[in-house]
Amino acid sequence: MNKVKQKQGMTMSNVNKWWLLVALTILAPGCNKSNHEETSMAITTQHVIPEWKVLEKKRVVFGHQSVGYNILNGITRLADRDGVKIDIHERRMVPVAQGISHFTIGKNGDPMSKIQDFTAAIDAGAAQGADVALMKLCYVDFNATTDARQVANEYIASLESLAQRHPYTNFVPVTAPLMAVQTGPKAWIKRLMGKQPNGYLDNAKRAEFNTQLRERYLAAGRLFDLARIESGVCCKVRVNGQEVEALNPELTDDGGHLNERGQELVASALLNFISTLPSKQAAR
Repeated sequence: MNKVKQKQGMTMSNVNKWWLLVALTILAPGCNKSNHEETSMAITTQHVIPEWKVLEKKRVVFGHQSVGYNILNGITRLADRDGVKIDIHERRMVPVAQGISHFTIGKNGDPMSKIQDFTAAIDAGAAQGADVALMKLCYVDFNATTDARQVANEYIASLESLAQRHPYTNFVPVTAPLMAVQTGPKAWIKRLMGKQPNGYLDNAKRAEFNTQLRERYLAAGRLFDLARIESGVCCKVRVNGQEVEALNPELTDDGGHLNERGQELVASALLNFISTLPSKQAAR
């Protein structure tokens, strides 16, 4: 009798495994196809030609880390493609001419150090005569345990304080860049088991930071929404019942940094955003 029950238990286990395999076979390819189609649409519809003539008169200061270098690489390639000369200098001192002066800030994984370093550099003269100044945090500055609300509060307070001390420069907030998330059968199984796939919780913290920046700056047209460009219309996941943006996998080769396609997409969007900002320096 015990042998019969044991055999029946093994049979039911095999049946459950078979149904799970069927579900994965049916559902996973369909989801991947849908994501791919929407992703391609997001990329092609956001590409625009930079307003080079307007940009030639702008002086920009940019504090960043590695994704910032990705964006600058994209700007260089766009300029080469269009036969335009744009000066890009890596320096923490007073900008020498029109173009982009940039420098690394703080330590990766420590967003507060970046906020403090950028503030100190600007107060020391890094943005003197600049039309636009941007401070970008990195995806590695956020993980599942980050107090994203506190980081956002410090970031906003710093920019507002800088804007008061340097009234002739437009200080532009930038949403935090994202990471690609785990997809496919492994992600589906984790969700089935009540677990979050890789990258979900980290992006949720980035989303919390980005939401605060959008609530503060988006309506006024002061926000460069890097995260929205990186995710497009397709790359969103649900975390604890809320929709969270993720990096479009077609824009990255390692899940975080931008590949050439992503670099040019973001660079084009940034250049056109900067071209729309008024010049406070000209009004002095």
